[in-house]
Amino acid sequence: MQEGPFRYKSAHAPVPLSELEEALLVGAGAGFTGLAFWDLPTPAPYPRLSGRTFPTTRAGGHTALFLTNDEGFYVLDDNVAPSKLREVETSKERSKLLDVYRAQRRALRSGRLDIPQRVPPMSGHDLWDSNRPGSTLFLPVCDVSASLISLIAQFADPTLRRYASARGGMNIVDDRHGFRPAGTEQWLKDGFLNAEQILPLSILERQACYYVFSEPAAICQNIFLATEALGLGGWQHCGFLSLEIFERMGFRIAAAEASSGFGNPIGLDGVIQASCPPYYPTMDAAVDAVFSRTPREATAPVPHRVSEEEHRVGTVRISAEGLACTKAVCNYIYDTYGRFPGGTDAMHLMWMMQAHHIDTGYYNRFFGGGAYGPTHAEHMANWHR
Repeated sequence: MQEGPFRYKSAHAPVPLSELEEALLVGAGAGFTGLAFWDLPTPAPYPRLSGRTFPTTRAGGHTALFLTNDEGFYVLDDNVAPSKLREVETSKERSKLLDVYRAQRRALRSGRLDIPQRVPPMSGHDLWDSNRPGSTLFLPVCDVSASLISLIAQFADPTLRRYASARGGMNIVDDRHGFRPAGTEQWLKDGFLNAEQILPLSILERQACYYVFSEPAAICQNIFLATEALGLGGWQHCGFLSLEIFERMGFRIAAAEASSGFGNPIGLDGVIQASCPPYYPTMDAAVDAVFSRTPREATAPVPHRVSEEEHRVGTVRISAEGLACTKAVCNYIYDTYGRFPGGTDAMHLMWMMQAHHIDTGYYNRFFGGGAYGPTHAEHMANWHR
């Protein structure tokens, strides 16, 4: 630390996290726990049943976890299929965490991700510590576009038995354009939507954000709790401007329309891609993709005892009318705003979570006893013999 009352220069060279330490943090933050129940009265026909260590509104989640260290820039694939109800039941199975981490981790480029050490995009209070040699920085990116498509359907289609009542789906209106129907005139006319149940588009898009923002928040908090258990330092970032960081990560930024003002980060090709053009030729195709995920293999393990037929009969699928209405709303958004979603970004990076080894000498010098716990005091002896 080069300025302020706590100026300090460590006498020790940075020690990067070991592969095992990173695997444990990933396992805690965004790991696979086994078979998820999805125990709902009307379950969706989920393509797989992977349980995760963070709460999610759909199988696999809406979030891709990236990380960078001295060696490179990586993404953690979510293509791990569960094998049983609890993946790790005994101490002898703990090595699975490292095996899964190695299978998940995909290198995107060599060397540490080059995030500008300036304001903006970073916050001034993070500059002294962020993304420094020896640290591992986790960057959870969530996809709002797929969440928005799913929510539009759930608010519009009573068949899904989520947010649309038996009296008809919600009347989605564009409050940024005089509360006009958001492409839904046909479905208001035939009574599929209830004209009295008004849902402003700005609130709907905000709700789509709420749905997915819980995922990266929980991932970062889980990683932070794991740093305490392992005796590592943990530093959660917020308040930065993510658009330039997305550019450094290699994300595609859709050109800004005159009305929107800023480009829309829509994805990293082949890694995480928004449910909108140009990743799909049309919004119709994007909606179809959200609702036509490949079913899981019939022979895949399941957590329940009911027969496959009983479970299949109990699932709910979007109706033909609900699908058409959802497409109409999505096309309205894209045609009106020249982007999808219309009033927020497709991809969001709100928090970053850093893990690193601490220099206990700094805390001894400035803060005295109790500044760090026994796991921190004993970490190097326990983990780096």
